[in-house]
Amino acid sequence: MIRHYQEKDVLSCQHLLLELGYPSQLEELNERLSQLLDQPDYELLVYEEDGQVLGLIGYAKMYFFERKGAYLRILALVVDSRHRQKGIATALLDKVKHVAQKSGCLALALNSGMASERKTAHHFYERYGFEQASVGFAYHFEEK
Repeated sequence: MIRHYQEKDVLSCQHLLLELGYPSQLEELNERLSQLLDQPDYELLVYEEDGQVLGLIGYAKMYFFERKGAYLRILALVVDSRHRQKGIATALLDKVKHVAQKSGCLALALNSGMASERKTAHHFYERYGFEQASVGFAYHFEEK
């Protein structure tokens, strides 16, 4: 079952985000998710089966600068490594695609790291119908 994130899911989400390569302290993650989800255009969905959260997808509605319209940017998508290849990521993407179409969005977009361990994810996105359309860059500030 796909449903909206609830605060009780934070421990499961911490584990999933760690698998994605983003370790977080539980309290910090809880605060961050609370701040994100207070924003009207941000959403986090979880895939739950038998009371266990097995996957998540986070996204935000954004607007094109170069043309009229909006799109949904997927900011996080991960499935528990013990439950991959079971259609969970596809179900999560299908749900977000439905939300996007229902709200009049013109596209879905996502970024994915370039490390070799992401190749399986890249193939999955391509099989789903995503096309590689750009190269991303990041400029990081030093933490104080």
